[in-house]
Amino acid sequence: MTTAAELEERLLASPFHRWLGLRVVSVSPEELRLAATWREEWDNGTPERVTHGGILATLLDLAADWALVASLGSPAPTIDFTTHFLRAATPGDLEVVARPVKLGRSLTVAEAEVLDGAGKRVAVGRGTYATFAPSTTTAGGGS
Repeated sequence: MTTAAELEERLLASPFHRWLGLRVVSVSPEELRLAATWREEWDNGTPERVTHGGILATLLDLAADWALVASLGSPAPTIDFTTHFLRAATPGDLEVVARPVKLGRSLTVAEAEVLDGAGKRVAVGRGTYATFAPSTTTAGGGS
């Protein structure tokens, strides 16, 4: 079982993930909880100062994929991801909760939700990920 500290170390190897201000709150094979520290750059430029939808979609996909890391041991490429925006996310730190839905041999489904500081859902998403074994063929078609 991967610990929160171990998963966070792997997660923060990416400069983009560090820029997002991510922290692993808790992890189990059934659920991953991340915290994301709000940044001025997330502001979508409107007078209401809401968080840009691209940031919310990124957090959803990223958390769903890393929930698979917690369950399967490695990330899986996203094949498809659907996002539903439920309400505006005003400036403030966010929590992202992700869960594997179906672990398959070649395709896996995971879902995630973004919660604001009051615990209200601001966005939800579900994705399909490729979990097949890597190809053993070499360049030129040989195996």
